[in-house]
Amino acid sequence: MKRFFYFLVFIIICASLKAQFSTLSGQAEVSVITIGPGSELYDSFGHGALRIRDPYLNIDYAYNYGTYESFQDGFYVKFAQGKLLYKLAVQDFRSFLGNYQSQGRWVTEQVLDLTNDEKQQIFNFIQNNALPENSRYLYDFFFDNCATRLRDVVQDALGDKLQFHQEYLGREDTFRDLIQENTFNHPWWDFGIDIALGAVIDVKAKPEEYMFLPDYVMGAYDHATINRNGVEIPAVKATNKLFEEDYYEVAKESISPWMIFSLLAIVVVILTYRDMAQMVRARYLDFTILLITGLVGLVVLLLWFATDHTATAKNMNVLWAFAPNLIVAFFIVRRNVPAWVRVYIRLLFILLLGMSLIWVFQVQVYSIAMLPIMLLLAVRYAYLWVKGLA
Repeated sequence: MKRFFYFLVFIIICASLKAQFSTLSGQAEVSVITIGPGSELYDSFGHGALRIRDPYLNIDYAYNYGTYESFQDGFYVKFAQGKLLYKLAVQDFRSFLGNYQSQGRWVTEQVLDLTNDEKQQIFNFIQNNALPENSRYLYDFFFDNCATRLRDVVQDALGDKLQFHQEYLGREDTFRDLIQENTFNHPWWDFGIDIALGAVIDVKAKPEEYMFLPDYVMGAYDHATINRNGVEIPAVKATNKLFEEDYYEVAKESISPWMIFSLLAIVVVILTYRDMAQMVRARYLDFTILLITGLVGLVVLLLWFATDHTATAKNMNVLWAFAPNLIVAFFIVRRNVPAWVRVYIRLLFILLLGMSLIWVFQVQVYSIAMLPIMLLLAVRYAYLWVKGLA
């Protein structure tokens, strides 16, 4: 009796799955959709989706892994902690396309050369993935995002038959290099990203790891092959430019971090020279420097240790943004500072030297805007070490 019950449950499950997912016709196509960058920071990396179209069944869907519920409880806290769930949304393709056309972003379609069984397998998988109980996933910018899913869904269906031949890249980039390809037109955000992300992104990306960016997904599929009975055929059988736009990324901000920090460095050098000449100390300048670097250091430490972000670990920005500065700032503002503060300033100067070596040996690459900041700090710390706190 128990065996009969299990058999009955199995039949019901199979029947429900069959009823749930339609059988595609021979006219069905599976495509990779790539969308170009937009003018806003969150659009600067581009976007991607899968398209499944079957004229016979009147199906034309975009499967978009880049959506999230912006009003869920604790949205911003979860985003900062790296715990934000993204989800797969199924959208009418014409509406999906129209949205990006209205934003002036190019859209390219790559139609994959798949058998009917392979198309059905992808369709079944992605339809099941779109069910409410399966649609959410923990977003990781580098390793699990709306672009990497376009690689993984197809690769899971085809297995070893699908090969990405990425020798065409012709170079070796770090993850930081790849980010900066897309953020150069947002120099202040680019500077902030360089401070927030740690040494873990200064390693060379493997060829398949380039595919966390939609452009490289498109390039990888352009050069991919599928093994059909021992014969390698191109994975893409047709490329359609669904919308073209001459959008060109240019720097949005005319005042760059380099300019601002260079001016600040000049001001600090002048004030330090004045202090030396007049045998005084601008106490509130020292307080401001230590307070700001301490606050930045606290944020860096929280991103490193208090979040699930994989890219914020091992962040050597802590060598200049030293969190204990937050406390020492309230000692250095006094007219008569404790003797140990001079020793502490020497430590800060040595940490700056260590930061320079880390940069030279490419353990972590810093923003070029860090040069005037390092000069500013080195000049002030050297003065405090030698004379200012005597």
